[in-house]
Amino acid sequence: MAPLHAPTAPPARAAVSGVETPLLGVLCSLFANLMFASSDALVKGLTASYSIFQIIPMQVAFACIPILIMLRRDGGLGRMRAAHPRLIVARGLLAGIGTIFGFYAFSALPLADVYAIAFCTPMVVTILSIPILGEQVRAHRWAAVVVGFLGILVMVRPGFASLTLGHLSALGSVFTGAGVVLIMRKISRDEQRAVMVTAVMLGLLVTSLPVALFVFKLPSWFDLLRVGAAGLLMGSAQFLVVRALSLAPASTIAPMQYTMIVWALAYGSLFFGNAVEPFVVLGAGIVIASSLYIMHRERIRGRTLRAHVK
Repeated sequence: MAPLHAPTAPPARAAVSGVETPLLGVLCSLFANLMFASSDALVKGLTASYSIFQIIPMQVAFACIPILIMLRRDGGLGRMRAAHPRLIVARGLLAGIGTIFGFYAFSALPLADVYAIAFCTPMVVTILSIPILGEQVRAHRWAAVVVGFLGILVMVRPGFASLTLGHLSALGSVFTGAGVVLIMRKISRDEQRAVMVTAVMLGLLVTSLPVALFVFKLPSWFDLLRVGAAGLLMGSAQFLVVRALSLAPASTIAPMQYTMIVWALAYGSLFFGNAVEPFVVLGAGIVIASSLYIMHRERIRGRTLRAHVK
């Protein structure tokens, strides 16, 4: 998903056949989002014993295994050339900072709460696209943005429930995630997949390793197994998302990210003793509906722009 798990690379078209197979793409995306949610649940469990700054580089070390396999299939790292080096660096750093925000939010809030807040990223992208990309946002999308933020208010209930640092961290991951998406819009057609993947992995390491050196605690074998599983799941899920985007249009794949909240509710109830909060479910439903409508309007806008070009 865009806020916490935007693909590390632009989609590649299927090499075997030019024919799209949307059903297989949807299944790949559904399984990828289950893997993302499972990885996040493992991370949440680890935050009870380890600093998030230690967890991130350990997770990256294991995530690199499936990602390097993916890149090797694409020709390896030897041919990397960055078309937009400054934006590539900015994207990597934003991804790293966003991961810190997200992991802290996981440590302080139920998974479902973090996901529900993160789902408002399309709304922030819509707003920021005006000054950054010079896009025009008309009444339909503005209405969807307002409704989406009302959904956030339903979830956090200011005045009735306390706004914590965890909520603010989740919102921080939304804004960094929006920055990543906006950069992707600008450079994804020009950049190689290897460049995009490497930038994200390096961004995660640069933002976490300096602190990790001071807070490192030797993990037990069981915890090493957990962080290894979290990393392998995260890296493999990135591979599956890219694969899904090669099999079906992004407009078909993107809504599948919202299934993560189902897994988050299940994991929260089974492993962390989190009750299913009706206000969170209601607010998440409003945010999801708003985001889906924004995606729909983006699709219409894209078709209109293509028609004008022709």
